[in-house]
Amino acid sequence: MNSFPSDAASGEVEKSQPWLILGAVLLAWWISIRMLWNDWEIDSQYSYGFLVPILCMALFQMRWRDRPAQIPEEGPASVAVLAGFGVPLAFLPLIFEANPEWRVLGLLGAFFAIGFTLALLRWMGGLAWVRHFVFPVTFFLIAVPWPRNAENAIMGWLMQKNAIAVLEMLHWCGFEAMRQGNLIALPSGTVGIEEACSGVRSLQSGIMAAFFLGEVFRFGFFSRGVLVFAAFALALFGNFLRASGLSILASVKGVSAVEKWHDLAGYLILAFTMGGLWTLALAYQRKRSSRQREVSAPLDSVPDRVIFSPLIQRAALAWIILGVVSLGGTELWYRLHEVHQGSDAAWTIVSGTRGTKVQTISDRTRRMLFFPEGFSERFVDRNQHIWQFFYLRWPAGRSAIQAVSIHDPQTCLSSIGMVLVKQLDPRLIEVDGIPVYFRVFLFTDRGRHVLVYHAILADGEKAGEGRSRAFAYTLAGRWRAVREGVRNRGQRLIEAAVWDITDVDQATESLRTFLQSTLIRKDANLQNKP
Repeated sequence: MNSFPSDAASGEVEKSQPWLILGAVLLAWWISIRMLWNDWEIDSQYSYGFLVPILCMALFQMRWRDRPAQIPEEGPASVAVLAGFGVPLAFLPLIFEANPEWRVLGLLGAFFAIGFTLALLRWMGGLAWVRHFVFPVTFFLIAVPWPRNAENAIMGWLMQKNAIAVLEMLHWCGFEAMRQGNLIALPSGTVGIEEACSGVRSLQSGIMAAFFLGEVFRFGFFSRGVLVFAAFALALFGNFLRASGLSILASVKGVSAVEKWHDLAGYLILAFTMGGLWTLALAYQRKRSSRQREVSAPLDSVPDRVIFSPLIQRAALAWIILGVVSLGGTELWYRLHEVHQGSDAAWTIVSGTRGTKVQTISDRTRRMLFFPEGFSERFVDRNQHIWQFFYLRWPAGRSAIQAVSIHDPQTCLSSIGMVLVKQLDPRLIEVDGIPVYFRVFLFTDRGRHVLVYHAILADGEKAGEGRSRAFAYTLAGRWRAVREGVRNRGQRLIEAAVWDITDVDQATESLRTFLQSTLIRKDANLQNKP
């Protein structure tokens, strides 16, 4: 550990400005937030993430007022620690641009940004500063999306338990109802106990508020734990009341009445959770203050000015240069590769062919899937089997592939009561020279077998190449996309389900026949114009 610079250099140090340090920290956090932004924007469960950086800064400012004395730790070890967090963070944008839906990158970005910030604090003020500021810095982790497998497991469990509890409440109130997966079937229609009603969103927001209030009032470890538990209980109970109330409303006035009150009920339950936490925290704070019989000793005065050594300023400048070069170089890398990549896929699927019946996709569903273009329709094949067909397309951008990943048969169909029997071997259907690789699932729906075909295709790729055939994103596949400069230029989803059939070969041939009548090449269409 080194002390302050000598008197000879102190004049030069005291003239220094903190803008380089502040710029380095802001750039590090911008890179991290950039990798989480789309999750916050697309997935309503994480929309509270936009608020978290502001709360982090507020908590940091509160801690800054009573910070310990500055005892810098300068030396090769500090440089190595700072570089150990800063250099990997600078190269994450290159990987992220090709893999924007990979949540591991968002977690790594947050981890490196936190480590980079704590390393700077250790360099400037020593370990005492790290201990003092560790909570407001690590508080950012509350905004990082959970891994999808864990999220789906927890979400499914909450939806299931909530649906069971709502069903019991309806029976106690004398209403006729039956549960089908996460749906409540009523005489007037069906009500879905979706993730927004399952406690996930308000649970995460409540936990965030609990940690924030615990830090604002500087509660002890046990008191903060009680506050987090209260947030969990209030969120789940509130959402049970919400789902029960909407289900009773649907039983009395019809399912159409739910749409009018759905969002308002959500806001009321969120206010219930936050208000309950605030009341509990404030009551405990007042009780704690009344027990303090002795006035706390005044804090030692802390110098208003923080001294930055020339070495840490040079390190901050080096990091800023590295970060800017990384961002600019990433964009240049992908733009150079896009010059040699294929144009947007010159084909589309049209609706309204003979024998089809259009099925309306609700505005609410489109919002959940981030407003894709496309349609849904039903048709009957020559073997008299009923099909449900979806074709959705997202424009170029990071949001496209993330929105597609939300719509997965294993999650969506299970949530409406279907039971996954097994995943079958994938099937290739080629139409007019365009290969489409489908994942195939076998479900049961109230005793009826359902075959589901699911395909995701990326625009701007040559036929049959790239991610169109990559259903499992392996590390090798993700790195290959980085090497080849492939980033998302638009995304398509084709999904088809057929009831009462288990013969995959026969179903595949029926789907092939349908696609041959609906899939057209844009270039061929232009040539046919007069």
